[in-house]
Amino acid sequence: MRVAIDCRLWNEGGVGRYIRNLVSNLANLDRENEYTLIFYKDLENLKFKIFNLKLISNLKFKIVNCKWHSLEEQLKFGKELDNGHYDLVHFPYFSHPLLYSQPFVITIHDLTILKFATGKATTKNPFIYYLKRWGYQKVLEHGIYRSKKIIVPSEFVKKDILENFSVPSEKIVVTYEGMGEELILNLKFKILNSKEERENFFLYVGNFYPHKNVEFLVRAWQKIDQELILAGPNDFFAKRIKALIKKVNLEKKIKFVFNPSDEQLASLYQKAKALILPSLFEGFGLPVVEATYFNCPLFLSDIPVFREIAPSGTVFFKANNESDLVSKIQNLSTNTEEYRIMNKEYRGEYFAKFSFAKMAEETLKIYKKLLSF
Repeated sequence: MRVAIDCRLWNEGGVGRYIRNLVSNLANLDRENEYTLIFYKDLENLKFKIFNLKLISNLKFKIVNCKWHSLEEQLKFGKELDNGHYDLVHFPYFSHPLLYSQPFVITIHDLTILKFATGKATTKNPFIYYLKRWGYQKVLEHGIYRSKKIIVPSEFVKKDILENFSVPSEKIVVTYEGMGEELILNLKFKILNSKEERENFFLYVGNFYPHKNVEFLVRAWQKIDQELILAGPNDFFAKRIKALIKKVNLEKKIKFVFNPSDEQLASLYQKAKALILPSLFEGFGLPVVEATYFNCPLFLSDIPVFREIAPSGTVFFKANNESDLVSKIQNLSTNTEEYRIMNKEYRGEYFAKFSFAKMAEETLKIYKKLLSF
C-alpha cells in the first residue's frame, strides 16, 4: 500500500518533533508499505538530514511549493496529492487542503485555535485576523469530520473534541508522545539528580503565544530572587515579552535563549533547578516529558492535561495565582526532592507510556486497519 505523510512542518518546533519521531520510528517498524514523505523545503536544509532516511528503500521523497496556512495549500496541494494516487494520507497537523477528498487521517494536537488568539495572524489588523481565524476553524472542522481517524496526543484533547464536535468517540485515537531521539542523541552530560549539582536558574521552554501565559510568569518573577531563562523562538510574541521584562526592570534576572539547538535544550534541562510552565491551555506538553527524562523538577499550572501527563512529584500551582507560584518556588518542596531521584521502576513505567516508539506502533495499527478495508 502507498501512504503519504505530510512532512512540511519537519523543521518546526513541537509539531516538527512529532513528525520527525513518527517518521523515524515508522521507518524501523514497517519495511513493506511504501511511504512518500512530502516536504516544503529542499531536503538538504532539513534538520538532521532527515535521519539518514534516504537509505531506506520503501521511503520516497517529494517537494511541494505549498506552505501550511497558505492559499497555495488550498489551491495546489490537493492536486499534488491526487496525482500521487495514495491509498492513505496522514496530515500530522490540522492545516490541510479542503479540496482533497481521498482517505486521510489527521492529527489534532489541540483546539487552541478555537479558544485563544495564536500565530502571526494576531499581528494583522482585527478584520484580517478574524478572516484568518475563521478560515483556520473551517479547515479544522473539515479535518475532524472528513478524516477516517483523528489522532490526538492526550485524553484531554479527545474529550475536548467530543465536547465541541459531533463525532463518535471511536473515531478518535489517543497516542501519547514521548522523548525525542534528537535530545537523547545530544545527551553529552550525565543526568543530574541532586540539588547541589544543578545550577541556580529556573527554565521555561516553549513559544510566547498569549495562552502560554508567560506574561504572568514575568510579573510573578518580580517577587522571586532567582534567575529565569526563557527558551523559545525569537518572534513577534517574544518581542512583547522582552518589552515587558524591560518595563518591569527584570533584565538582569530574566534571560532569553532564542531558538535553542537540541544540544542547548538538553543542557538546559540537565542543569535547571526546575522547569516552569504557566500555560492556560495545552493539548500535551512535550517539555514536561523532556524535563522528566533529564530529572528536571517540574512546576506546572494546574490544568487538566498537565495532571494527565506529569510524573509523580510534580508541583502544581494555580494558573494566574502569583502568590501560589511564588510560595511554591520559594519552598522547593520535599515532593520535588523525591522526584529528583525518581526510582528506575517508576521511570521505566513512565517512559513506556510516553514513548514515540509506542506512538508510532499505534499509528501504524491505524494505517493498517484503514488500508485493510
